[in-house]
Amino acid sequence: MYDIRLARLDETKRLQTFIEEHWRRDHIFVKSKTLFDWQHRPNSADHYNFIVGVEIVSGEIHGVLGFIPLSQFDASLPDERHCWMAIWKVCAAARGRKLGRNLMAYLTDCVKPDCISTVGATEMTLSMYAEQGYRIGRMVQHFVLNPAIDKFSLINLNGMPRPTIAPKTLTSRKILRRISEKELRTSDIKLFDQQLAIPKKTPTYIINRYCRHPLYRYTIYHILQSGHVEGIIVTRTSEHHSARAIRIVEFVGPDAAITGLGNEWLDLLVHENAEYIDFYSAGIPLEILNAAGFHHRHADDGIVVPNYFEPFSQQTVDIDYMISADITQSFRIVKGDSDQDRPNWLPDNQQ
Repeated sequence: MYDIRLARLDETKRLQTFIEEHWRRDHIFVKSKTLFDWQHRPNSADHYNFIVGVEIVSGEIHGVLGFIPLSQFDASLPDERHCWMAIWKVCAAARGRKLGRNLMAYLTDCVKPDCISTVGATEMTLSMYAEQGYRIGRMVQHFVLNPAIDKFSLINLNGMPRPTIAPKTLTSRKILRRISEKELRTSDIKLFDQQLAIPKKTPTYIINRYCRHPLYRYTIYHILQSGHVEGIIVTRTSEHHSARAIRIVEFVGPDAAITGLGNEWLDLLVHENAEYIDFYSAGIPLEILNAAGFHHRHADDGIVVPNYFEPFSQQTVDIDYMISADITQSFRIVKGDSDQDRPNWLPDNQQ
């Protein structure tokens, strides 16, 4: 009934049409082929990292499953190492034909990643993942407020007192130092070689995923202690009506590297004149995040730390995830993984 295969490069328009008609109108992939290619077209490959289900009789695309291998941003990594699932959709005409499951079966059986994961899983797919024996959960959101701002326009504390921003810690004071792409390339390779949690990132991955992004601008920092590089974080600043928020989207290094940074967050907030810093994560112990100077946003505390800025929405967003890793394997999921930190609109100069 269906020809299930990887999308050809000459099927860009067909993919864009399917996304617009069955996923979301005015989707960024419909407006920007540059972004679409950057995220889903492997270098020198003859296909997109999209699995399509083409009805044999009509020749129409009835379903798609986008995926992002770790190798998309570091060609030296095996394609099979780790793979994030992205857009997964079948049209109404395919309902009851198990096309969605068959698209995923193609990913697991033909692409054969060692581990698959998704960030932003829906309630419907979570139950299916659980049936497959995959690990599912919800990312936690932590934040730090700027004490120099009296009235917040982005965040809503719901009448709650301001949380403690820089708790006491036994860790010696650490420093955040902004670095260039060149400095990242020369970072101590042991920092990357000694990663225990999956997916394991590389300097090339960080450069291609963040420094070479076609639309967004990211900032990379070394976490330094006594002059030694303990870890790396990547941030991006979002704005709404001149109010700013700093989003931590990547963290490389041992969990403990992020502890003891309370004062650095405050300095960064004041320097950038931002209301808050937030950090979505999974796999990092809560006690580590508390020791890093963050406040944990709980589902029932009424505090709203916005996630959507394109367009802006002052609402809480819970992000569910799935990962197929064995229960004994540690993992770390951050907002920069999969396609969570992706533009939803084009800048005015690229419209």
